[in-house]
Amino acid sequence: MRRGWMSISIAVLTLTGLTGCSPAVDGVGGVRLDGTGRLVAVLSWCAAFGVPRTIILYPAKSGGGVGDPLLRLERTGDAPEGDFLEVTLAEPGSQWKSEGTIPAALTDGSDDGGYEVRAWDESGEHRVRSFPFTLAEVRAADPARPILTKTYQGDDRYASSLLSAEEFQDAAGQECD
Repeated sequence: MRRGWMSISIAVLTLTGLTGCSPAVDGVGGVRLDGTGRLVAVLSWCAAFGVPRTIILYPAKSGGGVGDPLLRLERTGDAPEGDFLEVTLAEPGSQWKSEGTIPAALTDGSDDGGYEVRAWDESGEHRVRSFPFTLAEVRAADPARPILTKTYQGDDRYASSLLSAEEFQDAAGQECD
């Protein structure tokens, strides 16, 4: 009898692990500042991703977590063409419905801590890679390579890259292969 319960327990744990997984990472996220210093979400995605539907700006917490959403954008218009998109968070345009307000630090030049931009597809089953960042990191970018992106290295460490739009799309394409 004990052996039967053990087999059932293992099966339940396995099934729970399979059904409780997080969305698949099928693209790359980045951030940059536009010509007036406003934060822009930069996304490039794989074919499996579909198209972006939701973009959320969070305050980043130590240890990889995030706080409550500061700004949530839902695409209400037509799907973007191709596999690359830039959205100015303060003024996303008519294709996006906005909930929340952009923090003053993102518009007035101050720096009040870290942030993270996350994006999902229409099903919520796919997302682009996201990372914590500070405005100081984004402001330090070279105008020729304005897009900040990061790759998780383990132990709460990230490797940062500053890329041009073309380099960013190439990097995303390499992840999709």
